Amino acid sequence: MYIKESNLISNYLQIMFYNFGETNMKSKLKSKLIILLTLFIFFAFIPIITTTPSFITDNSSRSSEYSDDKNLKISAVSGPIHIINNSGWVDFRNDGNCTGSGTYSDPYVIEDLVIDGGGSTCIWIENSDVYFKIENCTLYNSGGYPNAGIRLEYVNNSQLVDNDCSSNIFGMRLYHSNNNSISENNLNNNEYTGIGLWYSDNNTISGNTANNNRDYGIYLVGSHNNTISGNTANNDTVGIKLGGSVNNTISGNTANNNNWGINLDSSHNNTLSGNTANNNTDGILLSMSDYNTISGNIANYNTRGITLGNSNNNTVSGNTANNNSNYGIYLYDSNYNTVSGNAANNNTDGIYLYNSNYNIVSGNTANNRIDGIRLLVSHNNTISGNVANKNTIGICLEGSVSYSVNNTISGNIMNECGLLISTNIRSLEELSSHDIDTTNLVNGKPLYYYTNEVNLRPTNFTNAGQVILVNCSDSIISNLNISYCSIGISLDYCNNNDIYGSTANYNIIGVVLRNSNNNSMSGNTVNDNNLPFTRGGIYLSYSDYNNISGNIANNNDNGIYLSDSDYNTISENIANDNTVGVGLYQSDNNDITGNTANYNTYDGIHLSYSRDNTISGNTANHNDENGIHLAYSDYNTISGNILLGNDECIVEENCEGNMFENNDCGEGDGISLELIIIISSISGGAVIGVAALLLIRRKRKRIQ
Repeated sequence: MYIKESNLISNYLQIMFYNFGETNMKSKLKSKLIILLTLFIFFAFIPIITTTPSFITDNSSRSSEYSDDKNLKISAVSGPIHIINNSGWVDFRNDGNCTGSGTYSDPYVIEDLVIDGGGSTCIWIENSDVYFKIENCTLYNSGGYPNAGIRLEYVNNSQLVDNDCSSNIFGMRLYHSNNNSISENNLNNNEYTGIGLWYSDNNTISGNTANNNRDYGIYLVGSHNNTISGNTANNDTVGIKLGGSVNNTISGNTANNNNWGINLDSSHNNTLSGNTANNNTDGILLSMSDYNTISGNIANYNTRGITLGNSNNNTVSGNTANNNSNYGIYLYDSNYNTVSGNAANNNTDGIYLYNSNYNIVSGNTANNRIDGIRLLVSHNNTISGNVANKNTIGICLEGSVSYSVNNTISGNIMNECGLLISTNIRSLEELSSHDIDTTNLVNGKPLYYYTNEVNLRPTNFTNAGQVILVNCSDSIISNLNISYCSIGISLDYCNNNDIYGSTANYNIIGVVLRNSNNNSMSGNTVNDNNLPFTRGGIYLSYSDYNNISGNIANNNDNGIYLSDSDYNTISENIANDNTVGVGLYQSDNNDITGNTANYNTYDGIHLSYSRDNTISGNTANHNDENGIHLAYSDYNTISGNILLGNDECIVEENCEGNMFENNDCGEGDGISLELIIIISSISGGAVIGVAALLLIRRKRKRIQ
């Protein structure tokens, strides 16, 4: 096109000068007019035939690649631009490449360009504090660190508006640049970061889209007092990240489908408000970041909604953290934080503190699948005024190799769940250290937590929603209806107490005794405590010389279960339709007599690693697997039991020295095992064969 237009001009000039010669210059005036007209046409076509240059300008040097830079027009620039110093702007404008004068009211303007960086920065501005705007440009293919679609170094007072800086190393990169405005730009599919600020303060980043960048949508390093608002940063590794950055405001942004939605690392005194961070690993993550305010954000459908790690003195308030696969709000190794007024629902755990101390958790709603509020190895926290409904456990105080102590629990509402104090090391110090008062309500009724008390009476448990006793003795707990409260009645380090006539249904465990001796439990009903692997109706752990008699324990995980508990009497109880009717694990010298254990999913009576127990006079019929099952259990006496209609009558696994006497498996004529042995000794080989057959039918023995 340019060649054709140049030929047209050349032909036109030849015709003009030919005609000029023909007329022999009739007049001087006419000659001058023709010459002026010719010159006008020539210069009018110069922009058309001029090629598009790369423009580099500063106070001292200009690219020598192009011989006619002074004639550039803004509509024709399509190569990379590099402007150095304020004087570079003057040259750039004087050469016709931008408009404006560099003032606040009349900034320099670069607009409407398409620049292929060709592996270098598309627009690079250095050492400038005049006012300028870059608008509506498409800038791409800047390769190699630290090139960018737009790169500002030591630059103040710019406006970067409505540009498309996609498919670069950095979409936009600011270094030691302050008081700039970055708005309404598209910065997608960049190799490193959509928008990156290094040591740049008082900038405004608003309304941008920074999606599908390999590392960060928006990234600030050592940058303070910036405002980041209304941006979209999705499908990046990190949507928005601050590293070592202070006093920034991050508000109204969307950061979804990243590994981390919004991440503060070693960043303090920042405000995060009104952001949406969904479908990430962590919606909002603070690491080693203190004195930040996290308020009014939505962090749903993540692995963890809001996480604080090694972060202290932060305020997390008024956020929504629902439907996260693990935790709504999670604090680990974080102290002196306030978590208040948040909604943390439909998570596995609503609010979870691990190794975190002196925090305040108040006024939150936490209705979840497992724990509403969970403290693990966390001390001196205040848990108050929260609503934790329909969790498996409303509030859980838990230890592992260490324990949680000195927490204050008050004014919480728990419906269809309650409070659990649990520790693997079963420390009396932990269990008795908390301040838990009756302002806590379980199903609208007071939670009673007593420590170091003697001679408590029924009047001390009026209208109880849940009962927890620690180091209490010689007390009576009677005629209570304690259901749907996680753990109905729990006694830890409690001796010589009576529990009778109470109902504890639909809990994890109906009644639990841990490290408690010489207690009596009779006439209670503990049904439908059937969460798998939770021990069920009545559970004794490290508890000896207790009398458990005449209770009904149906449709639980285990009807009655003893772990590491010796010399107990379990008698005349009904334990039907459980997973296991009566179970013993590492428990010795117990008497299991006169119980009924029918229609259980596995075994009527099950012993594992338990020895020297007496199992007598029980009825264990129609269990899906075994009437009585002994595994790795030696020298037990199994006598006089009725064991009808089970898949197996009695099964032994890796046992020795057990004695079986007068058990009725409903087969043959009821001849005892002793008689079989006698007959086989007297009668010779043929009778020995018959005796062996009878023995197989009477007691099937499986060795594994």
